[in-house]
Amino acid sequence: MNRSTSKSEINRLNGKHQVDEQRASILDAAEKLFLQNGLENTKMVDIAAQTGITKVTLYRYFPNRDVIALEIQARMMNKIGSLLDPGDQNGSLESTRKLAQSMIRNFDLLRDAYRYMGMFDKLYLDTSNAALTQWTKNQLISLPWSRVPSEDMVRKHPQGDRCIMIVSTVIWFLEKLALRGELTWSDQAVPLEEHLKLFEEMIMGYIDQFIATK
Repeated sequence: MNRSTSKSEINRLNGKHQVDEQRASILDAAEKLFLQNGLENTKMVDIAAQTGITKVTLYRYFPNRDVIALEIQARMMNKIGSLLDPGDQNGSLESTRKLAQSMIRNFDLLRDAYRYMGMFDKLYLDTSNAALTQWTKNQLISLPWSRVPSEDMVRKHPQGDRCIMIVSTVIWFLEKLALRGELTWSDQAVPLEEHLKLFEEMIMGYIDQFIATK
């Protein structure tokens, strides 16, 4: 026999739903501001105003801008991870090939994600502040990644380190391209699509070489 849901349980579930909705609303507002104005130029008061809440209410959900930026970074990574079917998210070379190809071919769709990740890396990882970099790495490891294979999962494969290097290289290239809007020192008469196609051929050839010899 199914137990009927008590009024207190209903209130608790409704309360959690409202909290989740407010958190999502805050992250949506922050993401828009970060992409529009940059991470460095966005303050908590700006995020509160964009969300339509008070600064006091904002601090009930997030202690600072850094935590918000981290959660949006996870959002962006999961958006990229969603390009793969769940069965392909195993960190193998074959999975890495599919992911790298999808990341390149969906550049226009993911341009904002790559641009945000580039800004995030510059502020939190490509910095001379060693303490901030280490804090960021620790936080990223602890975040709940829903669509991205964990580093431990990838490293279980014989070519795991190589897979990590390949994905990191592809992301780095696409981040720079999204931030600049063009390739440095490239011939501006050559369409961006041609540069992406050439990059894809290079990466796919590199991966195929190791798949054939593993």
